[in-house]
Amino acid sequence: MDTERVRQILGTARLRTDASDHPEIPRLRQAYGLSERGVGRGRRLTHLGQEEIDLLLGLEPGKCYARLERGLITAPAEDLLRRVGEILRLQDHQWNELHLALYGHRAPKPLDARPVATRNWRRVIHRVQGAAYISTFGWDVLDYNEEADALFGPMPKNIMRWMLSLPPYQHSRQRMPDWKDTWVPAALSQLRSALAEAPDHNQLRQIEAEILANTELAAVYQSYLDPFIHPDGTRRLMYHPGHQKVGAMDAAAGEPMGSPGVRLIFMEWTPRE
Repeated sequence: MDTERVRQILGTARLRTDASDHPEIPRLRQAYGLSERGVGRGRRLTHLGQEEIDLLLGLEPGKCYARLERGLITAPAEDLLRRVGEILRLQDHQWNELHLALYGHRAPKPLDARPVATRNWRRVIHRVQGAAYISTFGWDVLDYNEEADALFGPMPKNIMRWMLSLPPYQHSRQRMPDWKDTWVPAALSQLRSALAEAPDHNQLRQIEAEILANTELAAVYQSYLDPFIHPDGTRRLMYHPGHQKVGAMDAAAGEPMGSPGVRLIFMEWTPRE
């Protein structure tokens, strides 16, 4: 644990806070018998005090946060750390730095779970040749280019549902000649890996429930599946409605560094001879 770095990250972030963003503080201070904000020594501050962060955490003032900021809590609970990060409004790079200082590794999950694709990456997919799209951890499509729309014909709102031919894409399997042998096992393996990482993801649990209710998909899902986490480097067959031909689809996938949890997919479709 890098105690000095923990102090720097949390201390600097706290000095950047604005107490006026938390109108409940006067009431919380009064409930715990603390003096009115702005009264007493050193109280002409605009940022949050250490005791006030305890109050916002629902804890007794002076019992937790000051020790955390001084690096005296070596293994804080992830839930506590996340709530502190939200109060301090840590940026993604600060959240990862804090985990590196505490545990020696990056944060397992982003602080802000809402999917965000930066404008630069949105710009990229509209400039590249070939199909490209951006999707969330739950496979919802955030953005796509014209080539992707033409290849999927039209672009689905959720890629996982399309790959598994689930409603409202019950007929999509006709577009994947190797659907049962290639697309389905890979998609189900990805889904299983995603649920192992985020077991409380409601949207993915709903998809899983529909899979288990489908005899054909359930048999594959409940069998042994080769570990498959991402589509990077894969090749599958796909029918292109615009060309009215079956071709090989080569995929390249990645996660933008500034958008944790977001998938960036490039697809090159080549007609078969």
